[in-house]
Amino acid sequence: MMTMEELHLREQAHDLHSIDKQELMTNYAFENRMIQGADKDGNYVVKKPSDIVNYTKIRKKITGEIAEDEAKVNQFKELSDRAKRAREEALQELKKGGN
Repeated sequence: MMTMEELHLREQAHDLHSIDKQELMTNYAFENRMIQGADKDGNYVVKKPSDIVNYTKIRKKITGEIAEDEAKVNQFKELSDRAKRAREEALQELKKGGN
């Protein structure tokens, strides 16, 4: 019998394994494209495999890293807002002192 945590880890491993297989197929397609996938001017339509699918982002979503990244971004936004408010308050104090 498995615990819920073990089940979750197995599901996550399965999802990551599936993504690896899809990435391998995308890389094969990319190599194939290098031989024949150009537009009328001879420029490749797809420049790199990640133009097809962003596997890094998918992996991060599966492992929960995207939520962590979003939390960091929100923290930086909050710090930026605090700094902006402090700067505005300091400017107001300078204006009051100058009058």
